[in-house]
Amino acid sequence: MFDRISIRYKLIVLLGLSAALALLISSAITIYSTYLSESRASLRVLHQLTDVISENMRAALAFGDAGSANTMLASLRVDPHILLAVVNDESGRPLAEYRAARVSGAQVPQLQAGVQARIRASADALRRPDGFVEHIDDDFMGVLRPVFFEGAPIGVLAVVADTGVVWAKIRELVLLQAATSVLTLVLLLFLSFKLQSLFTRPIMKLMGAMQDVARTKNYRASLEAERRDEFGTLYAGFNAMLSDIRERDDRLSLLATTDALTGLANRRHAMDSLQTMLARAQRKGEPLGVIMLDIDAFKAVNDSHGHPAGDRVLQEVARVLQANARDYDLVARLGGEEFLVVCDGGTEEVTVAVAERIRAGVEARQIDDGADALFHVTVSLGVHSAVPRSTHEDIEKMIRAADKALYRAKQAGRNRYMVA
Repeated sequence: MFDRISIRYKLIVLLGLSAALALLISSAITIYSTYLSESRASLRVLHQLTDVISENMRAALAFGDAGSANTMLASLRVDPHILLAVVNDESGRPLAEYRAARVSGAQVPQLQAGVQARIRASADALRRPDGFVEHIDDDFMGVLRPVFFEGAPIGVLAVVADTGVVWAKIRELVLLQAATSVLTLVLLLFLSFKLQSLFTRPIMKLMGAMQDVARTKNYRASLEAERRDEFGTLYAGFNAMLSDIRERDDRLSLLATTDALTGLANRRHAMDSLQTMLARAQRKGEPLGVIMLDIDAFKAVNDSHGHPAGDRVLQEVARVLQANARDYDLVARLGGEEFLVVCDGGTEEVTVAVAERIRAGVEARQIDDGADALFHVTVSLGVHSAVPRSTHEDIEKMIRAADKALYRAKQAGRNRYMVA
């Protein structure tokens, strides 16, 4: 029977079936990739929460302060998707717990048992400083992270959330994909009677773009949205969706790698970048310069001028570092009033010159205390330069050497640098 139909109708049927099949496949790929990306995004949020809370939880665990621990966990109520958070001490006993008000009494034992079972099953992973456990099921997702104090594990933090955000995105995407598919097929069947070739080109263009994004995860791709028909609307919507994903990924990347107060690289990003720089220096046989610096009498600044002024000191020192380090050097805040500068290709002479520029720049900087008064601070610096031999070992050796030199600069009277 099909061989009796004219080529025109064969093409219409072929276009309809091909478009329907292609839309189905691309929709499945897009939905699956969205599920994966949303799952990872939700888990990244939990990782960020556990990172912050575990840092703040050290003192509470070290001193067995259940009240402080419960207060910190209570801050999770601002996130309606957090169901349960538990902090266990080193012996495995719960020190503090938070549960959402909407969690039923029947759910609590189930969630608690699940957390404890995963802690027992992952005991080895949770005894490493960089260890963590994450999981995602149909209804729940969670992250377990160890809490360390002076290099030893003193407890485990577990946070469990629902997967409502992920499934809401999937439902929204399914509806969008279904509506888009139906509209496209109707338009195809209606217009392909006379405009088969003109009509198929924009479909294939959109399909190709969707498949490329699903395959390569290149969310910086875009479609030219110059058309004025329905495909122009689809192209614009597709571009807008990619733009939203790009902005979200950029924001998450910035949060994960940048110190919020100073805008410098944070400790984790600095260590990752330093490992890359060391590997490159080792491969090329070039020296690498490390500068550790610490703001002199920073506690006195906070006590005399207040913590807002202390924050301004950190920000001004960060600006001096960025202004006096070279464009290709790594500048990071390690925590508190401690900073790190890594000079790529930095001989001892170059690294010392950078350190002296920084020292002089900080000393000359005028800082507003917020009450129309200006004051100055100084920094002490430790300098070390060497050609790395072993990436992992030299990271610790170079930082330790620069830190010892910093300590000598403090002992020698501050506002100076010392070379390791």
